[in-house]
Amino acid sequence: MAQVKIEVNHNRCVGAQLCVYFLPGVFTLNANGQSTIIDAAKADAATIIQTAEQCPQCAITITDSSTGEVLFPPADLGF
Repeated sequence: MAQVKIEVNHNRCVGAQLCVYFLPGVFTLNANGQSTIIDAAKADAATIIQTAEQCPQCAITITDSSTGEVLFPPADLGF
């Protein structure tokens, strides 16, 4: 799978910390208690997508770095 770009929508993030729990080398919490990216290269794309799927607010967007295709969330979720 390709390299990915991770974005966290801080308007949606409620600080549930599931991303930090599953991938502590990739995600951490900022001073506001919201998820932020440390290093996307510390996990493979499939694992990052699986982790994003756990976010209760769908606050994490995963994009294929080479094509720009949004891998998560699916377009039919309306985010």
